[in-house]
Amino acid sequence: MATKAIPKEQWEKYFDNLSKNLPAVEVQLEVVDKEIGDQVEVEYSPLLGLSYDPKDDVFEIQFRETHDHLIYHPKEIYVEEEDGKITTIEVVDKEGTRYILRIKPAIPLPE
Repeated sequence: MATKAIPKEQWEKYFDNLSKNLPAVEVQLEVVDKEIGDQVEVEYSPLLGLSYDPKDDVFEIQFRETHDHLIYHPKEIYVEEEDGKITTIEVVDKEGTRYILRIKPAIPLPE
């Protein structure tokens, strides 16, 4: 497995491209916060898409069966890859809270 940081100037295009050809996958959203610890916020729900809006500085996780999740002022985004597919996406906000998306099955890297 390899983990790589996605540069902020690429977020919008990267996640738009990823979402355009998104296969049927489910994701678990885990939130890791210094004050409240680890919590699973969404337990394997179908994923509709991922996007970043640079104007409002917000990362959006769009679910089919539950509310969308917005992460304001993300500072870092990491993608964990295995065999050319994405298995995990981690977003870190300005307070250091980590949002970890575990994807099953893994999805192909965007072109």
